[in-house]
Amino acid sequence: MHTQHELAGPLPVRRAALVDVYRALRILVAYLILVRVFGTMIKTPLTQYYFLYVGLPLLFLEIGFGVFYVLDRLLVHKGKFNVYEFVIITLYAYMMLQGGLAPYFFYGQPILTGMTTYKFWGMIWDGLIVFYLLRIRFLDLTIIRDALLFGAWFQLPIFLLLIFTLNPSQYAGTLFVYCNEAKGGCQFEFEIFFFLFASIYYYIRLIKTNKLHYGLFFLIFFSYIFFINQKRGVSLSLLATVGLYSLFHMSRDKLIYYSLLALLAVSILITALYLFYPEVLQRIVNTYTNAFMAIMGERTGEASADARIRQGLIAMKYLDRYPLGWIFGNGKLDTDWEGTPVDFLRFYASDLGVFGVIFQYGIMGWLVGLSLMFLFALRNHQRVKWHRNESFYVAVVYFILFLFIRGIPTGGSFFDPGSATTATFVGIHYFFYYAELHPERGYKTPLTA
Repeated sequence: MHTQHELAGPLPVRRAALVDVYRALRILVAYLILVRVFGTMIKTPLTQYYFLYVGLPLLFLEIGFGVFYVLDRLLVHKGKFNVYEFVIITLYAYMMLQGGLAPYFFYGQPILTGMTTYKFWGMIWDGLIVFYLLRIRFLDLTIIRDALLFGAWFQLPIFLLLIFTLNPSQYAGTLFVYCNEAKGGCQFEFEIFFFLFASIYYYIRLIKTNKLHYGLFFLIFFSYIFFINQKRGVSLSLLATVGLYSLFHMSRDKLIYYSLLALLAVSILITALYLFYPEVLQRIVNTYTNAFMAIMGERTGEASADARIRQGLIAMKYLDRYPLGWIFGNGKLDTDWEGTPVDFLRFYASDLGVFGVIFQYGIMGWLVGLSLMFLFALRNHQRVKWHRNESFYVAVVYFILFLFIRGIPTGGSFFDPGSATTATFVGIHYFFYYAELHPERGYKTPLTA
């Protein structure tokens, strides 16, 4: 005969299993949102299908969400915006106006045409979408953390499998393959934002806990970024980020200890490359040598480095012609517009880093983007109290710092998909403060989980 206690036993277990499934589904949703934010699918064999059947419809939905969100706040909530909402709305409005008006006054391009060239700025509404989902508790900060780490471990074997089984030369001319003889021919160029965050997070966990398996995780993702992806600006920005964390959060003895460990690990990797893959090591040496030569203004024979010199001369030509472009920017010209100068048919401002930002958006645009995003995050960081030493919070802080440093050589948050990435992580960072500001709402954070 069964007792009441025996019958009641399985119910909590069943309920817990349902809760775990529901949480796993929300992690999957968060991961898919982050895939969109990072622009991961753009650099895959599914690029064209994604752009036509997923990317553009999502862009219309994102902009539509922004419009309805603003109207709801104005009409229903009587214009009550929190600071983060105000930052996103102001930045989007400014960029749309600048994108339409600057090329109209300087080149005569129609205003609406100029605004459509900035369509990727619609993705900054993803930051507000993530913030909204956190506010209504569909997502929480632990789910965001787990989605980021899941994405890194899920994508790593997929990317490695594609790299070791497919010939990139067959996909030359696509967005996920980059061809340059100076760098050893064609190679895959998958999006690595998940790997970048994982590198920063696991490095922070290593320093906080002294558990060496976190160091192994860091080396796995960092090695992919440095030795396989081989993007100079990204790799150096990541090194600068973890270096700054080390200076600010490690004692002198600990800094010396981990520096020696890092030197040992790098020495072993370089030796292994020299013995088994010398062509990869030579390619890395050539890559950084060419970058230094390009900075010195010398021709390198490397297409990407020489292109930066050529495009820098084009930018200076038009800034000399239109001096107000230094302040208000030149905007972006649509290559399908019949009035576009020949110079701009193969001109990419993002290749010029922060100088490209000033050329396209002007000093005003650069200051607006800087003050309304990175300085806003700095302001919130000074107000956060309970989470300042929590690993995920610190990782978000240093990932935002990485985005800022990366913006110097690459343009960072001003070019696709950086605008959405910065907006989203600034929103996640702000939600830590928002949760502390409203303890009565019981938001789940890594400290309360």
